[in-house]
Amino acid sequence: MAGGAAILGSVGWFATRHAEHVMLETSIDHFRQALGPDATFTFATAKPGILGRSVNFTNLTLRQGPETITADRAELERPGQNGGDITQIGRLSFHGFQLTDPTISLQSDQLDIEDLTLPVRADSPGDAAQPLGIGHAHAVRLRAFVSPVQTDMAASDVTLDNFGEGLASRLEAHDLALNTDSPPDMGADGGQRHLHALDINVDGMDLSGFYTSLSTGAPYLPRPGVHDITVTNLDVATTAPVVRAARILAHTNRTDSKEQDVISIRGLELWPDAPNLGWLPTLGYTHFAGGLVLNETRDLQTNTLHVEELALDAPDMGRLHLNGTFIRPGSAPLLSAPRPDMPVIAMDLSYLDHGMVPRALQAIAEARGMSPGMLLNTLATQQPSTPEGRAIVAFLAHPGQKPLHLVLQPPQPQPLAAVLTGLATLGAIPQINQQMGLHVKTP
Repeated sequence: MAGGAAILGSVGWFATRHAEHVMLETSIDHFRQALGPDATFTFATAKPGILGRSVNFTNLTLRQGPETITADRAELERPGQNGGDITQIGRLSFHGFQLTDPTISLQSDQLDIEDLTLPVRADSPGDAAQPLGIGHAHAVRLRAFVSPVQTDMAASDVTLDNFGEGLASRLEAHDLALNTDSPPDMGADGGQRHLHALDINVDGMDLSGFYTSLSTGAPYLPRPGVHDITVTNLDVATTAPVVRAARILAHTNRTDSKEQDVISIRGLELWPDAPNLGWLPTLGYTHFAGGLVLNETRDLQTNTLHVEELALDAPDMGRLHLNGTFIRPGSAPLLSAPRPDMPVIAMDLSYLDHGMVPRALQAIAEARGMSPGMLLNTLATQQPSTPEGRAIVAFLAHPGQKPLHLVLQPPQPQPLAAVLTGLATLGAIPQINQQMGLHVKTP
């Protein structure tokens, strides 16, 4: 896309030399020669704009290497009007715009760009290259297809501000639809994953660096500062619903030494095709419905993650609150890439039941050919005389009265998967309790 922007900026070059209409064709011929043997530039008509400050084209076609840009109509303000730098273009406007290259196809009914800085390659090792910069861009009815990831996207309205290397950008997209191949963990249906959001706002991210990471595969390094993401009315599905959220708010504050994330999801719904939720029908649930709040801080120097609060609240299931400290290299938030091998340094967990425990006891009892009461009696008689085991069985017998409060302080960090497996023993094995540093507190 940067190469296409460079071509478009060069189109306005001739207007700086010949504003009069009589010299227009000569200037175009000079421009064609300046593009070089690997580029072509054609159009149906070209007319000078008011006072010769711009040129209006019809049926514009630009080709350079594998990249092609076409537009039914285009108006390009001549470059260099501010300060004489021909790499600076004040305004470009396109109707019926299309860009294609081997990796992406991009279409827009109308595309307007302001304060464009054209990229300039370094001629020698000692020269500094100039990256692409966009002060403001607005696209109406945008459509795109990215072939390497087999993803198509459409949006009714997209606005981009302050795009450039290392800059805090802002992106707004309305009525966004995305279709892409589902990853293996999105359920047995596989196939296409469909995403729709009424509004998406991204503020403070280095979107230029993010685009470079996607196009080159290089790691994305978030810029220090405050980043905010807001998503309204998100809907993700395969052949069945997967995720819905009425509103997602994500706030990040990053410094050179730490990064803090605060994430809130209101109106969250998760279906069995979502990762790790295939057990929902076993307990008689069609889907999860509730809300989520996460407040976490990552120490980038010690690779530790401190979760101040992870709260899941589902009215017909229960309320889970968790805080703890974990070993976690990298900067990905806990929710974006949970790892079962993530070592647990300490964890504090509180759960108040709103109906899920009796369903779980019923399902386990039926699988064993007994009643829930018989199952509880069996657990009580089989449990050794550990205070942890007795407290957990007492909670299972009366789950809605008081919360279950577990504290884990292992002598050595334990993988999260091992901790979860240990909790499944219900505190019945003293050696596992000691390995996890398990304590059960009752109100």
